[in-house]
Amino acid sequence: MRRPITILFTALLMTACGDREPPTTPPSPADTAAGKRLVEEQCTGCHTLEGGGKTAEIPNLAGQPATYLAEAMRAYRDGVRHHAALQDLIAGYSETQIRDIAAYFASLPPIADTSATGDSGAVYRAGQEVAAACIECHGERGFSTTPGVPNLAGQHPMYLIVATQEYARGERDNAEKEAMLRNLGNIDIEKMAMYFAAQAPEPRDPPPFGNPVDGQAQTAVCGGCHGARGVGDDPMVPNLAGQEPNYLVKAIKAYREGARSHEGMVANKTDAQIEDIAAFYATQEAGAATETHDRTAAIIAKCDRCHGRAVGESTMVVPVLHGQKADYLLRVMREYRDGDRGNSMMHKMSAGYSDRVLAEIAEYYATHPQSD
Repeated sequence: MRRPITILFTALLMTACGDREPPTTPPSPADTAAGKRLVEEQCTGCHTLEGGGKTAEIPNLAGQPATYLAEAMRAYRDGVRHHAALQDLIAGYSETQIRDIAAYFASLPPIADTSATGDSGAVYRAGQEVAAACIECHGERGFSTTPGVPNLAGQHPMYLIVATQEYARGERDNAEKEAMLRNLGNIDIEKMAMYFAAQAPEPRDPPPFGNPVDGQAQTAVCGGCHGARGVGDDPMVPNLAGQEPNYLVKAIKAYREGARSHEGMVANKTDAQIEDIAAFYATQEAGAATETHDRTAAIIAKCDRCHGRAVGESTMVVPVLHGQKADYLLRVMREYRDGDRGNSMMHKMSAGYSDRVLAEIAEYYATHPQSD
């Protein structure tokens, strides 16, 4: 009676084993010489044989971790990452070819980005050129000394972008500004806004009207949106600290009288109270609306937790950022921030960062090779 039982047990065991994956042979070691031949034949249209990118927006691959490079190539091959040319190129690659190419690039010494200057202010030069047309009225660096003309310095960039676009489209009933801004593209407007946002308004003396001390009490309701001293967190609400006082009086009266819509929040203010409010806000200190260098350094320290280790030290499948091209890094970080590059964790981490901070991060990594 034992024999049938033994046969049955063996059959069941074989059936169970049949549901499992058969044991696989470990992959053979990558062949860097074969990888070099493939790179020479297929990749040198965009990348040099030394692993560099041939333009500013093509990344350097030399010295990147082999695991990261292989995973990236698989993602392009399988359509997880979208790039038509790369997808066509890698579509026919076998796992062996992908490993060989990755091993070849990983074996090369990192390439320093000679295009990076280390000057994080360079990103604002284009914006400064666009902003030159505004300084005749709004003052040097956007700090107004003309009565009735507002500061642009230290304003939230998003507020400036939207306001400028509305002027350019004629939605703010100012023919002169409409004509001046009509030919500016959105990119130019964004650059200009980022330039002005980076400027800190200069301290003002008390105006010849109003009482700043009395004005502080009158701003109790205003502070809900504009902050306790005229600097708020909402990017769509303008900062009032350090603003030109005559402009503030004119604007607040326009809200009171309905020429501007603001839900009647200043409807009951007298002329004297409005002058007190303007005097208070005009004398408050204000800084630049964009992030400081100290904050950028803290962000870089967070990035370094995953990306700052030398090749072989990290167990995570991530690229090395040190020595990578600044233009490439800036483009990729913008795509993560704006949700155009599918990685929810990277999107969340970068969602609140301005173009200036991303440019500073890119410049830092480009000018600090792996050997630092």
